[in-house]
Amino acid sequence: MTAPDTPITTATTASASSRRTFVQGLGLALAGAGSLPALAQTNEVKVGFLLPLTGSFAESGQLIKMAVEMAIEEINASGGIKSLKGAKLVGVFGNSTSVDEANTETNRMISRDKVSAIVGAYSSGATISSTVIAERNKVPYLVPNALADEITSRGLKFVFKTVPHFSQYAINSGELVRQLSGGQAKTFALVRENNFFGNVVSREFTKHMPTFDLKMTKDNVFPTNPTTFEDVILSLKRDNPDVVFAAGEPSSITLLFKQLAELKYWPKMGWVGLGGGYTNPTTWSNLGKLGDGVIVINDWFPDMKLPGSKETNDRFKKRSGGKDMLGNANTTYAGVHILRAALEKAASTDGTAIRDALAGLDLVLGPQTFMYERVKFDNTGFMPRTTMVAAQVTSGGSKVIWPSAYQTTKPVWPVTR
Repeated sequence: MTAPDTPITTATTASASSRRTFVQGLGLALAGAGSLPALAQTNEVKVGFLLPLTGSFAESGQLIKMAVEMAIEEINASGGIKSLKGAKLVGVFGNSTSVDEANTETNRMISRDKVSAIVGAYSSGATISSTVIAERNKVPYLVPNALADEITSRGLKFVFKTVPHFSQYAINSGELVRQLSGGQAKTFALVRENNFFGNVVSREFTKHMPTFDLKMTKDNVFPTNPTTFEDVILSLKRDNPDVVFAAGEPSSITLLFKQLAELKYWPKMGWVGLGGGYTNPTTWSNLGKLGDGVIVINDWFPDMKLPGSKETNDRFKKRSGGKDMLGNANTTYAGVHILRAALEKAASTDGTAIRDALAGLDLVLGPQTFMYERVKFDNTGFMPRTTMVAAQVTSGGSKVIWPSAYQTTKPVWPVTR
């Protein structure tokens, strides 16, 4: 636990410049007293965090920021980076609501804030673009939230991804539905946003679902910040698929489910949610009983039987007003601790040294084991031992139903309304 009087060491890209100006001025004033050398050797390691702190994904971004702050506090309270003489982690936060903004913030973090590593950037589009900038500058970039397979398939050497490829979501979704239905499910529809992530959803489900004898009735696309889902729901009613697979963010999911109830539609067997919007606790607090029975695919849930899962989630809930550590808060919290392990191994703030340390990690102990039993990257920078699980939402929360090794309750299937 973090000591109550331990201050968090974080900054924004805006405040970093002000702090540097103040330090420079103070150094000049004290130079005659011989204080400048000590001041210039401030023992800290700056890490940039690219998050959607405003816009339609701001709720997820703010939850992730809480998790980052929690991890930084724990690391600093336990003595900082011991191989760097107790250097404290400093979080430098930047917004990543668009590709252009993520690129601008990445350049700023590298050139102005002099970060030793970057963690981000939530969306796959922003991550694919900003990782190129980090690679060019030899700054290691840890990806604990974006899912696109392309992130680690481009031959980049400074990029490391701890979350599953989205192709794994599609494959595991097919496996899940085939097992739950005993092979009886034959048709599915997609409901997804018209953005980079939504396009990846469409591509991977189109590619992999035939393997599981599932035929797509229609790829239903909705715009960012939709005002109605009536056309989508009428299409679903007409096509009458066995299963719906869906992706979106909390506000659009909330509107969709309210209109599903108003228009009295539900698929024949069940509804499966994909990605951060469907795991965001805000989504389910918004929906209440409207969300009952929905199955959500994710890489972790708080009731998983892994050491520290419950305790880590309970600590987070004290900060978040009772919200679970989901919506990518869990993966990013784990990512900070993975980066800490790399910094300890590197014993340096040099980008290449940290990159080499990340590439050589093989962790089976540490705070990240609440969700990752082993941390080891392959030669593309991907961590292939990530595990997909499915949970079913009820009024009592989400409970893991699949795979059987992690199951905490039996699934309800089909889900009828």
